[in-house]
Amino acid sequence: MVWPLIVFTGLVFGISGLLSKSLIDRGVDSFTVTAVPFLIGGGVAWLVAWRAGDIRWRALGAGAALGVINSSVPALLFNIGFETLSAGLVTLILSLGPVLTAALAHLVFEDERFTRMKGLGLVLAFAGVAALIAAPGVIEGASYRGAAWTFAGALLAGGSAILMRLYAVRHGALALIPPQLAVAGVTPIVAGIVFGRTLVPEGGFAGNDLLIMAVIGVGASYAGVRTLLLANQRGTTGQVAMVAYLIPLVGVGGGIIFLDERLTPWIVVGGGLILAGIALGGRASSAQEPQGVEGV
Repeated sequence: MVWPLIVFTGLVFGISGLLSKSLIDRGVDSFTVTAVPFLIGGGVAWLVAWRAGDIRWRALGAGAALGVINSSVPALLFNIGFETLSAGLVTLILSLGPVLTAALAHLVFEDERFTRMKGLGLVLAFAGVAALIAAPGVIEGASYRGAAWTFAGALLAGGSAILMRLYAVRHGALALIPPQLAVAGVTPIVAGIVFGRTLVPEGGFAGNDLLIMAVIGVGASYAGVRTLLLANQRGTTGQVAMVAYLIPLVGVGGGIIFLDERLTPWIVVGGGLILAGIALGGRASSAQEPQGVEGV
């Protein structure tokens, strides 16, 4: 089944987004917040793959390509957006990605036709995200440059989702993870040096900064990417793209449960629209003939 994988991925990505935002607000450079978790996740992935005998050298190039265009660059652009934008606005822009994914999937895959039901599901889910951030002040004072970087990240993530499914079906999801995460960790470091970013904060990291990045690395960079690739191998890009609409629900739900934030009518309406959109769009995105890789 693909939906448990999608739900789990939405949970860990949503939590990691909140943790990344907290690190950036405390002064940790966005390039560092991107690089360190991927490096930690990559180390875990290589160890697991080596012990399981699941290292496939023919998948290195595909995994490396995904590491750049599907992992490190989109994540880096989102984290740069966090420097000047609220988490709510970043989430809203991020939710445009599945629309591009659905359109490209219609052109690439015969089992992913764009239908009215799928379009309605995407509209409902996007409207739900907009309702979640309808509180006053969420969009006020937003940086146009930050919004542009985040939008570019959403487009790249939405477009590269097609490549992720193609590679997951061709090579097997588990073979892609080690090179993908390793390259995703190295890329922001190289880019940070080129652009003169301060990768280590003045005075060093705070007491729990590295611990938080380790949690992101194991939870999102390794476990999240692993389940996302497995979902692409077993389902369709249209189904997997719904992860983007689960992320804001995690953020809002976490605020209500752990931060004593108030449950408002907008949250109820937004949550309902998102769930309805996911159910409708996910059902319309089901493949006529399931695809998979034998032996994985």
